[in-house]
Amino acid sequence: MDSDKTMTAITCVQTLDDLTTERLLAIARQRAGLDEFGNDKFMRPLTVLLQAMREEAQLTQAGLRAQSERLINALVNRLRRTRFVHDNPSVLDEDVKVAAVIVGLPRTGSTMLQRLLAAAPSLTATCWWETIYPMPLPGEDPNSREARITLAEQLVAQILASADNFASIHPMDARAYDEELTLIEHSFMSNMPESMMYVPSYGQWLLQADQTWAYQELILYLKILQFQHPRRRQQHWVLKSPHHLTAVDTLLQAFPAAQVIMTHRPITAVMPSWYSMVGALSKADSAAEGLQVAQAKHWTWRLDKTLQGFIAARAGNESRFTDIGYRQLLSDPLAACSRILESAGLALNEGDRAALSQHLQNNQRDQRPSHQYDLADYGMTQSTLEEQFGYYTQAYRAFLM
Repeated sequence: MDSDKTMTAITCVQTLDDLTTERLLAIARQRAGLDEFGNDKFMRPLTVLLQAMREEAQLTQAGLRAQSERLINALVNRLRRTRFVHDNPSVLDEDVKVAAVIVGLPRTGSTMLQRLLAAAPSLTATCWWETIYPMPLPGEDPNSREARITLAEQLVAQILASADNFASIHPMDARAYDEELTLIEHSFMSNMPESMMYVPSYGQWLLQADQTWAYQELILYLKILQFQHPRRRQQHWVLKSPHHLTAVDTLLQAFPAAQVIMTHRPITAVMPSWYSMVGALSKADSAAEGLQVAQAKHWTWRLDKTLQGFIAARAGNESRFTDIGYRQLLSDPLAACSRILESAGLALNEGDRAALSQHLQNNQRDQRPSHQYDLADYGMTQSTLEEQFGYYTQAYRAFLM
């Protein structure tokens, strides 16, 4: 592209004027030394997101750099993915077996549950580092992924340093199992931008968008990760992300053999904890006045719409769903795991049970600082939440006790 040739000197985003699809693509091509992004359906969601970032996010200079680098990394991964599949066409033959997809609201124990399940030798999940760097780096030792892991560990350190008290909110570990949301974000159709920036127009667009092709790309990424780690061919995947609640119908079609796991927690506990997490992430990259209250208002609307969509999509498909209460998960996590796998047509063997027990012993909550928050700081009251989400409480009361 001629426009790309005129921008070869641009190595990073420095101003809002640089925050365009043309420039981000040019930077990614330059860094990767590659030209083909593959399916161009990502251009529409990326364009919507960039407009919201320019007009709504009010990013600081550091925030502009951090958020644009995240997008550029996704574009570089798209370029490397296209080349990887071209060079390794047999990757398309990988048989990805997904046993369960955890779709619970944020702050309902879904991270704990995924990491616990994936600790079983018969199961697997994405590691945080490989969601950030899923493709081999140029010149990478084919027998080692340490270079990618090191880069991911450096990124974790930056996140923890920039977001206030984030270690108490979410247990970040580059080597730990974590949700596959960042892989979905390479299609630029995920709710991650909304959790890190104030981009409400993007969130509104995403809720009405068809995400079918984005889930097809997620499956391709799972094949690529499995191809790089052949042991996974003997394992079943456990996926997890609250984002999946935005596309339940699509999820059911994309993974027809998977059991969908909904983790439940009282909405008056979920929302203030989520407000705190989103507020910490957003404040790291924006100094806008009233940002935390604005984000809380947006996410109250967002999760309300998401839950209504989930309930509608679930109707007529009850056999595909398993409900797990937060308190049950904390009080007897092994029983919760056993119930989930039984519903997925699997069973825990003795080796799995021993591995899960060891994981629980090594990952106790009191090893991290306490997460502190106050609902009043976000312009919200408990009575307002109880009234707005009363339909959810009524429908799943048995799992909220």
